[in-house]
Amino acid sequence: MPDPDKDAVALLRSRGYEPMVTEWLLEFLMPDKPAVPEPPAGITVRPFGPGDEHEAHQVVEDAFDEWQERRRTYQEWARHTVERPTFAPAMSALAFAGDQLVGVALSLDLPDTGEGYIEQVAVRRDHRNRGIARLLLRTAFRSFHQQGRQACTLATHSETGALDLYLSVGMGVRHSSTVFQKDLLAEQ
Repeated sequence: MPDPDKDAVALLRSRGYEPMVTEWLLEFLMPDKPAVPEPPAGITVRPFGPGDEHEAHQVVEDAFDEWQERRRTYQEWARHTVERPTFAPAMSALAFAGDQLVGVALSLDLPDTGEGYIEQVAVRRDHRNRGIARLLLRTAFRSFHQQGRQACTLATHSETGALDLYLSVGMGVRHSSTVFQKDLLAEQ
């Protein structure tokens, strides 16, 4: 249900439906070159390169285990990320602590839209709350801007708990929708 449709939302709520999950399409507009913060102590950032695939998969799946229903195999994950024709390694940022991969922002290039798209952002649990995700996002934004993109988007939902992070780097909500549910067995 698109959230701006207030009448439909009110109707569902009046009939006992409750929000289950909200999905957001977020955007970062780039009329100017985005600023990139200094890396936290001991962290280096570079673009995605050949041979990074399996470590990136591990970081993403470990981070996403906290809310996703099941872990994806490397082959399944790769089909939806690094093997896609639109995968943009030069616009995908990786964060390292020494030689260990600790964070990723994996991007897709959508040239027909004039936008970039960040497919996945993940930081290892033991390196969170240090500004690494913000650094990765801002690095990806700048990379897209350097390729002439005027905006960068990503999608997230309420189960990830990441909305505040995205808003804190300057992203805004382009579109939101909420899925509602009702326990029909409780009414019997």
